[in-house]
Amino acid sequence: MKTTEKFRITRLSAQGKRRVSWMDERQLEKFRAKRLQAIRHDELGLTQKVLAEAVGANLRTLQDWETGRSPMPKPVEKLLDLMREMPSVRKRLLAAAH
Repeated sequence: MKTTEKFRITRLSAQGKRRVSWMDERQLEKFRAKRLQAIRHDELGLTQKVLAEAVGANLRTLQDWETGRSPMPKPVEKLLDLMREMPSVRKRLLAAAH
């Protein structure tokens, strides 16, 4: 019987409570895809095209990341975190994309 690796995910609720869950690799990719969509749209207020240009990816690649068809590279994930946490980084990346 083949065993699949499980990943521990800890999330914070709006009330600050921790919620722990376990996901296999496919579930984790879907989770990361939905997280990318939420960050891009809800937190950064960017279109797919603008974000793709800012991180140096083509539009189709970003769409693949957002649907979970392909995994988002860790450096891009870290770049998104910087864009969220540091408005100056976001501003510079967006300016350089145009």
